[in-house]
Amino acid sequence: MSKNNAKNKPPEEKKKKQNLRNEHVLRTMNFLHSAAHQAPTISTATNMNSSLVRLKEKHTARLTPDLKRGMCSKCKVVLVPGNTARVRIRNCRGGQFRVVTCVVCGLSKRYLVGEECLKIESSPLFGKT
Repeated sequence: MSKNNAKNKPPEEKKKKQNLRNEHVLRTMNFLHSAAHQAPTISTATNMNSSLVRLKEKHTARLTPDLKRGMCSKCKVVLVPGNTARVRIRNCRGGQFRVVTCVVCGLSKRYLVGEECLKIESSPLFGKT
């Protein structure tokens, strides 16, 4: 009998529950990210970032570009320029790129810099879930 009542709930109540769950997940992810940046050791920060990624995958949430660019996707280390990351600006055919290299594992990522990047980020499709 209780199963039937759960199925017949109005959509507003379902949305409220889903929003509360999403809020809690986002708050937890935000806490893990800020705690990883303040962690005393690299291994502690790596564990917190690994937990953040597991939480993201479990709840099918998306990380903002700032969060994604702030950690290495291979070894989950917090990328701090001059400490755990090397940042260079390179000119290529497509424009200027910021090349971020993880000092721990050697993975490098290229991010577009300049007016082209602003055009992409201001497009209506960028950042939509």
